[in-house]
Amino acid sequence: MVLVLSKDKLLLYYLRLVKLGIKQEILIALHDVAETMFTSTRHCRTLLKEMESIGWLEWTPKAGRNQRSTLHLRYKPEELKIALANQMISHGKYEKALVLVDNDQALFGQLLQKSSGTRRREGRLHIQLTYHRQFSELLPHKPLRNSERFLLRQVYACLTQCDENGNVTPQLAHHWQYDENTYQWRFYIRPQLSFHDGSEISADEIVKLFSSLKQLPRYKKELSHVKGITAINPYCIAFQLDQPDPGFAGLIADVKYSIQPTSQLQSANVTIGSGAFQVQEHSESRLQLQAFDNYFACRAIVETVTIWQVPLQEADSFGKTELKADACVSDQPSCSHYLSVHNDNDIIGSHQYTRIEDGCLLMLFNHRSQLLRAQRKYVSQILNPSQLVNFQIEAIPARNLVPSWMNTLTSPISKQALPPTLAIGLFEHPALIGCANSMAEKLKRFGIECNINIYSFEAFHAMASENSLAEDLILTSLNLDDNRPTSAFRWLLSNEVLHQSLTTENSDWLINELVTVRQNHPVTEYMQGLEPIATSMINEHWLLPLYHHRQTLHFEGVLKGVSITAWGWPSFLDVWSED
Repeated sequence: MVLVLSKDKLLLYYLRLVKLGIKQEILIALHDVAETMFTSTRHCRTLLKEMESIGWLEWTPKAGRNQRSTLHLRYKPEELKIALANQMISHGKYEKALVLVDNDQALFGQLLQKSSGTRRREGRLHIQLTYHRQFSELLPHKPLRNSERFLLRQVYACLTQCDENGNVTPQLAHHWQYDENTYQWRFYIRPQLSFHDGSEISADEIVKLFSSLKQLPRYKKELSHVKGITAINPYCIAFQLDQPDPGFAGLIADVKYSIQPTSQLQSANVTIGSGAFQVQEHSESRLQLQAFDNYFACRAIVETVTIWQVPLQEADSFGKTELKADACVSDQPSCSHYLSVHNDNDIIGSHQYTRIEDGCLLMLFNHRSQLLRAQRKYVSQILNPSQLVNFQIEAIPARNLVPSWMNTLTSPISKQALPPTLAIGLFEHPALIGCANSMAEKLKRFGIECNINIYSFEAFHAMASENSLAEDLILTSLNLDDNRPTSAFRWLLSNEVLHQSLTTENSDWLINELVTVRQNHPVTEYMQGLEPIATSMINEHWLLPLYHHRQTLHFEGVLKGVSITAWGWPSFLDVWSED
């Protein structure tokens, strides 16, 4: 069936004919058809020819006055509306498509699912995806979930970039140098850099930004050794440290240190970034990104990325194309990430990427619980992730915080007396909720009742920053970004949920160990330095690693050049299509 976009008015005439009958032969005179359409016989004849040419109906006229011709309407109104709406969606006419389906959000979501993937319009490449929840504000200085941090990378740039092996490469800064005698770092930024609103990215603006970040609670531990930040000239920024830090250039490659206007730290009515894509719309229904022409590096091939918010049940029931992140379906709690693009006419050339994520779901023993070390060890033994019941997850049991780190082995311990009731706290996340329910069921077999308290992500982190999470066991996640070594270091150093769970003494020990790593190792050696620290924390039963998720990116012969990122999302900068 071939449909033309500008047929919304023609559709009104077709809908007037529906009362004559659908998918059956109708014997009727032309003037009666004209009366049904509320138009002249001459115009009626033109309309019938046009509808017949695009396959909506069959019209066989009979010669002679009052002769009855044959009319056959081929489509029900709903079928025609959906087909037209699909055409409009494929051309980016989303508002018109929604009107066509009578503002039926559920149906609109189904159509978005079925039409997701890549499209070329006027020679430009566009990506359309669906997602199960609304995204939080894309602000680097706020605690954010995994998918939002991925989006930060699309919207912002940093002074430097750090890969999974600790290799630091240029971004907004094209060169940097470290004086190991004076502990001073200098970064030289590119000329003619601009934010998405057109304002200049200058050395003075970057000095203002980092000076302001240094005052925020989330940055104090990481920047405590920075004693001065100055602009040497319009293109050079100097960071004066009071101790060695050969890996500082890697630290500021983290998404937390994305370059944004300093004013955005106080209020952000519009998201202003510095990266390859700018935020064109961020509403309850969709996030739309537009390629930024003044991006310092190569411009993105993709013109726009539109991610629609579609409730999970609709996506699972009707979607052919779906990106799931931080999501799970009812029978498989998982936060794996999928981009599935299907072409009904071509199932050859199916591609799939899969990886075990860096990081894990984990359980923290809250120091407020007053559980003794032997009791914590016994609880860890009971809650061995490989033995949790009625809980299936697309993942592997974790034996350390990072899959490549050594497996932690502990000797068994005899039964310990435990409190009759334990409380479990977590943020709202399907996989964590599944873990909590499975843990509660397992502990119940040992005579222990569990109270499960579920918070929003924002409330969970706000309470941690105020040191007010009071549950005995706290479930959370460690998600490492593309800058794996520095994001692992940063999580251990300043994650508010982790440190609120530790005693002051243990927190101080951890910080001192991390400072030693920072002073004596380049970024390329961070992971080796962090591994024994994490292993000690596990052996002391401060925490229990649970699962490493398996991230999967699969599509069917439509997207070209796609690679899976550390977040499990496709790299938007790499996507292209021959169509």
